[in-house]
Amino acid sequence: MEERFVDNGNGTVTDRKSQLTWMQNDSYNVFKRFLVFSVAKKFIAKMNKEAFGGYSDWRLPSKDEANSLYYREKEKSIQDKYEMALYIDPVFSEGGGYDTWTNNTRGKITAYVFSFASGTGGHKEVDDNLETSVRLVRGTMDEAARVALSKIPPKKGMIISEQR
Repeated sequence: MEERFVDNGNGTVTDRKSQLTWMQNDSYNVFKRFLVFSVAKKFIAKMNKEAFGGYSDWRLPSKDEANSLYYREKEKSIQDKYEMALYIDPVFSEGGGYDTWTNNTRGKITAYVFSFASGTGGHKEVDDNLETSVRLVRGTMDEAARVALSKIPPKKGMIISEQR
């Protein structure tokens, strides 16, 4: 049986099911620190300027795209920097963060964060001091794959911040 994820040998991974290309490392693997939302956007600009992996169209994933990496049956996993299980394919680098910023926003106030440890997510204030990782993606998800991969919606979860 053909593997779903292909290591392209240039720091990128292609998902044969969705036709998306992902960065093999997340931002924590690159910088050894987590990023607030505004810095995550600068990370995108940096990767595009450098034409990382030969591409200059890197972006934040949608929550559906991030969810498409998550193994709900927990049959495959890697470990994050805290040695916690992340249920994504072992083709991705270990030692990163357990979640990712996404491009799903509510105006300029919040952005959705998806966890590869729990399969949950929620909106977080973008001007807050939440620092998390980001796993960049490029390409467009094939419609048939989007439907197939989104049959199980993300678990509902809430990421709670301190009230100001």
